[in-house]
Amino acid sequence: MAFIVRTAKKIRNNWKKSTFAAVVLAYGYNWTKEYFQTQELMRVYCQKASQFGRQAIPVDKAPKTITVILNPSANKRSAVDDFEKYCAPILHLAGFIVNVVKTESEGHAKKLVQDLSNTDAIVVAGGDGTLCEVVTGLLRRTEENTSGLVPIGVLPLGRNNSVATSFFPGGNHLVKVRSLVDASMAVVEEATKTVDVMKVEITEESEEDSKPIYALSGLKWGAFRDAEVSKDKYWYYGSLRKYATYIFNGYKTSLTWKVNADIIYSPPCEGCLNCLKKKTNTGNQKWFQKFSKDKSSDQHLLKTVSPLCVTEYQTKIETSNFVISTSNILPCNENIPKLHLSIGPKSLDYIGFVQQGWKFEKGQETDIEEKVEARVIDIKPNDTWSAEKEAWFSIDNDNFEVKPIKITLLPKFITMFCKKDNI
Repeated sequence: MAFIVRTAKKIRNNWKKSTFAAVVLAYGYNWTKEYFQTQELMRVYCQKASQFGRQAIPVDKAPKTITVILNPSANKRSAVDDFEKYCAPILHLAGFIVNVVKTESEGHAKKLVQDLSNTDAIVVAGGDGTLCEVVTGLLRRTEENTSGLVPIGVLPLGRNNSVATSFFPGGNHLVKVRSLVDASMAVVEEATKTVDVMKVEITEESEEDSKPIYALSGLKWGAFRDAEVSKDKYWYYGSLRKYATYIFNGYKTSLTWKVNADIIYSPPCEGCLNCLKKKTNTGNQKWFQKFSKDKSSDQHLLKTVSPLCVTEYQTKIETSNFVISTSNILPCNENIPKLHLSIGPKSLDYIGFVQQGWKFEKGQETDIEEKVEARVIDIKPNDTWSAEKEAWFSIDNDNFEVKPIKITLLPKFITMFCKKDNI
């Protein structure tokens, strides 16, 4: 009893040192616990992958080759370390020949996929931007001929991982590691699904703008988009910077507070002669396209034209928040492929802007005044990008100048690796 009393007095008389020691011990305990949990998780997944690696292959066949497009700048240059710690061991143990190709600059991934040698799959190790570049490079090269296109995997190693997170949800360190090993195991298990692609074309194009962009998650435009891309300026707030950006940008006139545009859109279509135009020219196939028989179960739809598919609606919008999303990142129980257009309030005061921004960062639904479902959306901004006043879209979380564009949904267009539960 006397020992307990003496200890209590020492803690009371040295409360600063005691508090510091308690914090250090708590941190050390949590770090140690997380470390051993991570090691145990990796042990389980590596054992599972090694079972695939021990399987015999025919003498006349070589081991499968996968090409990893790795963005070393992703997520504050931590992508390389995370890939080597959590992804590479699983891929090697599974018996794959792994070719890692690193990007060197913005747009480099588009060129890399055109110059690669033979491969059985492409794995993107980076964020939304790197994935968008790879898909854009592939579909430009094949001119949208997806017949037998090799599957694409994605490892959520970037700062923004909209598509990857929908397949492999992330979170704190342990959950993040689980998402990385799940993404790697999806490649090993060859679990795949077809996903939608959003084709973005500049309608008033110059020669350099003539090639389309192919995105998988969506487009953002408006004040919330501008505040979101500014969050890194407030790095000194640490994990609170994503909230601080709305506090400090709420009064700035440089944000796009008024999105003014004329919209022409066509409603969703189940599939008909007009929208399911399949390319049948196999003479233009590339190295990453393998022969496969077209097993379309909707051939009867290709003989008719749906009235909805050729119908166009025109409207004028004025809003502070304009978002187009694909069904890849928004849960959708309906079978009809569609683009989801969300139009926010026309105007917001300072308090409303901060509240809505914080709700967005917490993953909660923000205020939406109108929702539109479409297959094709033609956007004609009244205020475009200029040297005097910059205006930007975010397409798959990459910045693009505001120009008149046409967005077309390409439903179930490419094959990607996913968890077996998502098939």
